[in-house]
Amino acid sequence: MYVGSKVLQSIFGLVAKTQSSETFVELSLLVSVGMGAIAKSLGLTDTAGAFAAGILLANTNFRAQIQADILPFKGILLGIFFMDAGSLFDTELVLSELPTVLTGAFSLILLKAITVDRTTAGTRWLEPNRLDPNDAIKLAFLLSGGGEFAFVVLALAEKLEVLPKDLGGLLTAIVLITMAVTPLLGVVAAAISESFTFDQTIHTSSEEGESFVSEDAIVVCGYGDIGKALVEKLNELKSEEETGNPPRVVAFDNSPILMNSILLPSPSSAVMFGDSSNPEVLIAHGVLHPRAIFVSYDDHEQVMAAVARLRYSFRDAPIFTRAQSRGDAQELMEAGATEVVVEFDELPRSAKALMSKVEEDNVKMKAFA
Repeated sequence: MYVGSKVLQSIFGLVAKTQSSETFVELSLLVSVGMGAIAKSLGLTDTAGAFAAGILLANTNFRAQIQADILPFKGILLGIFFMDAGSLFDTELVLSELPTVLTGAFSLILLKAITVDRTTAGTRWLEPNRLDPNDAIKLAFLLSGGGEFAFVVLALAEKLEVLPKDLGGLLTAIVLITMAVTPLLGVVAAAISESFTFDQTIHTSSEEGESFVSEDAIVVCGYGDIGKALVEKLNELKSEEETGNPPRVVAFDNSPILMNSILLPSPSSAVMFGDSSNPEVLIAHGVLHPRAIFVSYDDHEQVMAAVARLRYSFRDAPIFTRAQSRGDAQELMEAGATEVVVEFDELPRSAKALMSKVEEDNVKMKAFA
């Protein structure tokens, strides 16, 4: 796994230089299918191979971009998975063994909830990043149901005749029932955790780069010449703010320079690898409610696509961008931009001020002559 992770890191680095999201998707799917085939050739299930592929992909520096690019496949594959899992549900067996099934489901939820909750109960000095009790309760309830990997284990056990078929069907039904009640467990978790109130003190360290992406960060799409100037100016404006804890400034770019590192232009800003026109990239990095979004791309079609996608996901966030002409600006406003700077108007708008400066310089030169 370690060697595979290093190899994938190099391959994805080469793909990143092409700046092609299609190639990213194809490579991600190739890794999943390839690992499934390898696992099957070794006598394991292809699901186990896909699980290993997920671990490999998660250990690369491109996990957020991969997660965003393969998101369209998530709904389709989840639907297929639950259809397949539902076909394993033996209604007659469940009704005939209903007390056993209900007892097993309740026991599984209770034991997993206690285990997860106790796992997060370490002392603060031993585990500084441990969850607070209210978050630990939510996590314990949400993870208390069975997982999809249980189907892999049960299928393999039945295939190797380690587990009787009827017992395997019974255990599968228990897992399916606990998965089905997960939304209800989420409601219960929220209700119970509300009764716990804790004072939380968040310590951040700019030197260590902790928490440099706030959930209400100011986002800059693209880190070219305009993007760099925007980040610098936003940092200046933030330093002048006198009250409150201003959100961080975060820029995203597909530059190969950012493949293995995060740039920190200032203690309150960061530049990371990713396609910020994809809202899922922002969400994957923790930017859930951006304070403002600046789109600094040069290509009009790219700007249009970014504005439309970002407006759909972040309906309340102001989106600022630029356009070459008034026609382009009108299209961007219709796509959802809050304000568009028209470069065509900038020079005429500044002509009077520029000529006034020229006249002042001429007067000064005549005065010295």
